[in-house]
Amino acid sequence: MAYKPTSIIFLFLLISSFTLSAQQKLTGRVVEKNSGDPVAFATVQAKNAKGTLTNGNGEFELSLTELPILLGISHLNYEAITTKVSDASSVLKIELEPKVLTLKEVKVGNPAVAIMQEASDKAVKNYKKSNFGKAFLRQIAYDGAKPVYLNEIFLDAEWRPYGLIAWHPTQARHLESSRGLSYTNFSYYSFVLSGYLPNNAHKKPMLGRVDSLYTFKLAGTYEQEGQEIAKIICTPRPVLKKGQRFEGTYYVNTVTNNVLKIEGFIKGVVFTGGGPVSVKNVETILIAQYRLNKAGDNVLDYSLLNSTNRMKVLGFGVKDTDLYSTLYMVDDEPADQSLLKEVNPRIDDTNLVKAITYDGDFWRKNQGIKRTDKEQGAIEILEKISQVNK
Repeated sequence: MAYKPTSIIFLFLLISSFTLSAQQKLTGRVVEKNSGDPVAFATVQAKNAKGTLTNGNGEFELSLTELPILLGISHLNYEAITTKVSDASSVLKIELEPKVLTLKEVKVGNPAVAIMQEASDKAVKNYKKSNFGKAFLRQIAYDGAKPVYLNEIFLDAEWRPYGLIAWHPTQARHLESSRGLSYTNFSYYSFVLSGYLPNNAHKKPMLGRVDSLYTFKLAGTYEQEGQEIAKIICTPRPVLKKGQRFEGTYYVNTVTNNVLKIEGFIKGVVFTGGGPVSVKNVETILIAQYRLNKAGDNVLDYSLLNSTNRMKVLGFGVKDTDLYSTLYMVDDEPADQSLLKEVNPRIDDTNLVKAITYDGDFWRKNQGIKRTDKEQGAIEILEKISQVNK
């Protein structure tokens, strides 16, 4: 059958139009209303599209297959909004209103202990329940101001309330200079610290009788979708002054008893040097947020682990090194469980990543979380160093 030229042109236009539609990228920036400060790690979600997080500068990038769409933006400390987006050609600016924290008068007892105990009791009952999905891990390290290390990995994952326990990398890129600390196997800490329950690697304030290991103080409450959220300050008792332990804040829904977020410090982190090098941990910050999956289970949304260490080299002085690690559960798509490997201290992440064939086209199209200018600059510097070292 012969086709008229006009039919071919019309068909070509239809295909081109669909392709352009499928490749639309929406970029934007989320800021705090009035102050204009960036809102980092806000959730950005459109219907029928994979969501993303804003980066440290409040920026995001989202792939869309159609317009107009309703775009939802939420953050635990801000009022969530939904906005209609009809055009993806310009950078979208979104303003969020901070939530107001109030402190109610307490006449009897310490309500923080009861809130944490009820949350702990619920979490412990579900500690063996697994959530399978696809995750993204980004780790960038700096020696002073110079980037020295990058790991970016898409992976299939199994997560439980005490941490990510099994993984299988599917796409990865690794860049490293010849200088600085070795960060091999540091992904282990990003994985095992991501839960709201403790495990063998560290202590958290949710196990057994909660006030036996921690003291609690109610810092205040606010409302989210008609339910009360309590902000509780958790301080380790003297018995926990040794070993790795969490110290900071838990955000708990007092209606569902779900932990929504934790933010604070991992104390007692110890790194060992070798020969003329000694390493002391200055500070390790942990922030993790949780959400409900399709089954209604309270699972990981994202986790940040940022570590500053002071390295002393005999004859060369002292300098600080910084590692920034972000773990994001992209979706809850079922993983091939037969390929998952146990997460352990000998995870050998560097060699596993190097064994994966680098797919440049994939990484140009998939950033995981939009990189900041600093992160993009670090990658470009490390790419040049890696080419020189080959």
